[in-house]
Amino acid sequence: MRTDDLALTSFQTLRQEHFDRLCRNLSLSGETSGVGEGFDVVSAAAGNVRVFFEHDRGLCLFGLGAVADARPLCSVEEMAGRFPRARVLAEGLQRLSLSEQQRFVEEHWPDLQVMFSSEHMNETRAWHQAVVTETTARFSRGS
Repeated sequence: MRTDDLALTSFQTLRQEHFDRLCRNLSLSGETSGVGEGFDVVSAAAGNVRVFFEHDRGLCLFGLGAVADARPLCSVEEMAGRFPRARVLAEGLQRLSLSEQQRFVEEHWPDLQVMFSSEHMNETRAWHQAVVTETTARFSRGS
């Protein structure tokens, strides 16, 4: 079996375990999918939020965007930084397993609906831009 085949099999297994379960639990619909070289993504939405499940060269993660977005605005791990932390690593980052990312989306679904609503989307985009700017600055300083 080729590496690409193994990665696709892994993605399908993780998708069923995490993304498909999340879709059932939150009644997400309108599924979209995309495939590229070493990359797969599926998404589904409900209310104001589209949830993405991405596989990029063996790594899987959840992303979030507005219902009409074709690409995620941010990862669930980034969004989780706006809420009390489950745990923080020495460098100040929080890493969540796929199960924890799924649980985060389920537990904060009402909050996410507000954050991605038309009334609050500009604020959410501004927050994300600030995160990107801070992250870029931190890496450019080498710390």
